[in-house]
Amino acid sequence: MELVILDRVDFGVKDNIKVASEFEIVFDLVVTQRSLFKTDKKELNAKVGDYLYVKQSGFYFGVIESISKESNYQMISCFDFKELFKIEVIALSYEGNLADYIENLIRMTFINSQDEKQNLSYLQISKETSKAGKVTFEDDKVMTIHEILELITKMYGVSIRSKVVFDNGSFLGLQIRIVQISSGVKIKGDNLHLEDLKVNDSSKEQVNKVVYHPRKDNLFFKDIKTYFLLKDGTISEEVDSDLRNEKVISKVQTYSDNDYLDIPDKVKSILTVSKEDHQISFSINKKGTVKSLSNLELGDFVEFVYKGKIYDSIVTGIKYVNNTNIAALTLGEYRMKLTEKLQILTKGVTSNVGHVTINNQGYSDLDGGEF
Repeated sequence: MELVILDRVDFGVKDNIKVASEFEIVFDLVVTQRSLFKTDKKELNAKVGDYLYVKQSGFYFGVIESISKESNYQMISCFDFKELFKIEVIALSYEGNLADYIENLIRMTFINSQDEKQNLSYLQISKETSKAGKVTFEDDKVMTIHEILELITKMYGVSIRSKVVFDNGSFLGLQIRIVQISSGVKIKGDNLHLEDLKVNDSSKEQVNKVVYHPRKDNLFFKDIKTYFLLKDGTISEEVDSDLRNEKVISKVQTYSDNDYLDIPDKVKSILTVSKEDHQISFSINKKGTVKSLSNLELGDFVEFVYKGKIYDSIVTGIKYVNNTNIAALTLGEYRMKLTEKLQILTKGVTSNVGHVTINNQGYSDLDGGEF
């Protein structure tokens, strides 16, 4: 496996490296993961913050996090390229073409920023989809671009990919592709005998009641609004409904005059049962498995059927260890490892947070096949 080190400032080539025999490439939507490359080159022209590019079909593009030198080799640790977007912005509510929204976020931060040192002259944006949607944030809400992209990917299937651009064989720049995840697959886990299959559900109880109180400074709207998640999955304001859950798990929110009309949408983001509150993991051989499974990418939708239960899920993790043909896939947002659980708790953003509303339109697009 051949690697190229590229300068963060001007995208110039700094070094060419061959991986010895050990590497670990990890993609993850939920938590920050490191990819590792062991190289037997004793001296590297690279530093933290530079880019690392895997030449094999553009397999990986990452940001160098650390370089550790041992007696006869050096270990390079990288984050995925999306770490570039862990920069804070004011999250503005929007309704319209989400590709335009994402393009504007990236362009205003990294291409047309008033701070010229923040601009990346080699960055390009390619819009390859058009998807209507709506995102609603509280006033003056600060989030990272990475968090906003994660929410839109999970709920609308609009995601970003990276592509290194060449000109006559020379490195020209980095293209951020805004793409639509338009399909998924239905996997029958009972029938496929998937390698290393593990299914874990979160033990967290789902909120089934939310009460919205008016803020003290409201001038126009002062009523208390209460909503219930019923057993059939619908949301109702009927307190005496026969379909209410016996055990009440409640949550209290406040609203401003400006928030009032958005309350029904915000309720959906809290009361709708999380579609990703599980962790399903298994391995596939990309050369020997069904094409639709071998082509799964981060963010793709999956309907996973196992022991009579249907999981409406999403590919949130892909890992390769010393072999780019064997992929360890993870579905869902739940994580078993303590360190990963702590990351999720401190992230401050999930698809069911009260300060964000996203209208889900993505999970029915499972036209990639049934297996």
